[in-house]
Amino acid sequence: CSVYEFYPRDIRLTWLRNGQVFPHNSGKLMQEELPSGAWRYQFHSHLEHTPAVGESISCLVEHPA
Repeated sequence: CSVYEFYPRDIRLTWLRNGQVFPHNSGKLMQEELPSGAWRYQFHSHLEHTPAVGESISCLVEHPA
């Protein structure tokens, strides 16, 4: 899940499984926040998980802007 060109820096990203918060101990999670120039940021989150048949995985991004 990647988010680009946002400001201010405060951002919240939540992984969901079938619309419910995905427990962090159910998969390997890597996240990285980088400056994007001109007072903007980018954020990348990678969840390593093999979904079960019919399982839906998504990310929810919350930002004040």
